[in-house]
Amino acid sequence: MKRILAAAAAVLVLAGCVAIPDSGPVTEGHVDAGEQADDLVFLAQEPQPGATQEEIVRGFLSAAISPGDDFAIAREYLTGEAAEQWDPGAGVLVRSGQPEVSLGGETTATAVTTAVSELDGSGALQLLDADRMLEFRLLQVAGEWRISQAPDGIVLSSFHFAQLFRPHTLHWLTPDGTRTVPEVRWFERTATTLPGRMVDALLAGPSSWIAPAVTTAGAPDAHTIGEPLVSGTIVTVTLDFAQVEQLGSGSLEPLSTQLALSLRSIGAREVRIQVEGLDGFTASSASAQPVDDGDVDQRPLVLDGTSLRSIGGGAAAIEDVGPALSAIGATSYTVGAAGGVATTGSTAAWLESGAAPVVISTGSAIVPTVDDTGWVLLQEQGTPQALVAWHDGERSALPLPPGGTARLAAMELSRDGARLAVTTVEGSESEVWVAAVMRDGSGRPVSLGEPYRLPRVDGAATDITWVSSTEVAVLAANGDESQIVMLAVGGAAEQLPAPGEAVRAIVGGSEGASTLRALGADGSLLSLRGRVWTAATGLAPITLIATQQ
Repeated sequence: MKRILAAAAAVLVLAGCVAIPDSGPVTEGHVDAGEQADDLVFLAQEPQPGATQEEIVRGFLSAAISPGDDFAIAREYLTGEAAEQWDPGAGVLVRSGQPEVSLGGETTATAVTTAVSELDGSGALQLLDADRMLEFRLLQVAGEWRISQAPDGIVLSSFHFAQLFRPHTLHWLTPDGTRTVPEVRWFERTATTLPGRMVDALLAGPSSWIAPAVTTAGAPDAHTIGEPLVSGTIVTVTLDFAQVEQLGSGSLEPLSTQLALSLRSIGAREVRIQVEGLDGFTASSASAQPVDDGDVDQRPLVLDGTSLRSIGGGAAAIEDVGPALSAIGATSYTVGAAGGVATTGSTAAWLESGAAPVVISTGSAIVPTVDDTGWVLLQEQGTPQALVAWHDGERSALPLPPGGTARLAAMELSRDGARLAVTTVEGSESEVWVAAVMRDGSGRPVSLGEPYRLPRVDGAATDITWVSSTEVAVLAANGDESQIVMLAVGGAAEQLPAPGEAVRAIVGGSEGASTLRALGADGSLLSLRGRVWTAATGLAPITLIATQQ
């Protein structure tokens, strides 16, 4: 099994592990399986009498594994004033290896740690690959060393982070309000505070990398009044007057929808919003206008001879398009509500039912992608630092972020049209990133946002596809072997089993690995069943699998 670079290890969830020690010689506490059978509770060690300055700093950092009672054990390592001022919720630094603690004198110390990822106060994760230096001041209190100044936030090993935090998905809206755009955030597994933390994070707004492509119904200065009230599957949220003062009462229904979708992972089925002190200013997600959350037909859509058809019960052929794809010798096809884009080698053509193919470009460098409104993004040969946006004959350029000598290998728009997943190749490794797609008032793509980096993948990438609203899969060649890696945008990375044969392309559905399909070099249609790739039976060799937007 080929490796994924160490950055991915920071967010891999290790299920079913007990009492696995962290790296290095320092013992970080023991495990108490008391509260829930499936949960691990780590108990850190309190400060010991006569502990040195170095031992106090190490003990404080290690005590982050015990978040109970607002990190009460960690606060024991601080002076009284420092304990009141320290904010553990400011963020999480996820490390590999043990911190190196050095004294700069009796009352100063530094801890240098290798950071693989960082979580901000709203739960947004950013991959890192750098050393971080943390600075401390110490003071003797009643003859015992204590920390008088400590950086806010906590430091966790990759293992403890995976045990203490879980990913959840917040939902933003496309500018027209018709689709949701998800963003993965990480929160502590604390049942009593999780709903409130998630609501606060949504009200705080999207992360900077995705913000240019989305909107939110939460007012900039809105705050919750008290904790959300959870009653079965109904969550009631009370907001202050700022919500309706800034965005009006019409913002409550779409906000209730955003919150209901965001809180699904903790069992919510309905969110009710009320405004403190304003009778009648209420809304419920149960009566709100529905929005599209990106589901597609899970049946693979294949070109079988001259028929473009879904594989599965009740499937029917798509009129006209199959013969046209066959006639032009298409090797790929991506289809949205308005039509689709096909490629035949270096030629990209627009196809829609009942019309002749329209050539977009004869110099397409990679497989194009399309959104539901008919905007095609492609890269042309000779222009490695820009994409072309095309719609009904109109063309405009979208500069790519600076990428050095890396070659663009594949790209695909998310089904909400707000994010572009990209993989580039340089040497024997592939970079993977996602960028916000910014549009003008008519929906025309005008620029890309800052890249949000995902873990690197070994081998030369040849394809990328969305397999859910928050996950992409990358196909890469490593020697003579094809490999497929699944990457959550802001979440976990997973190496899938090797297909065991050459793969030409991959296509995702909207429900993760179970809806991922691969096109074998021999024209077979491969699906992942358990840990084995299985070819569909009773199907003649197919030419392509279509991506459904």
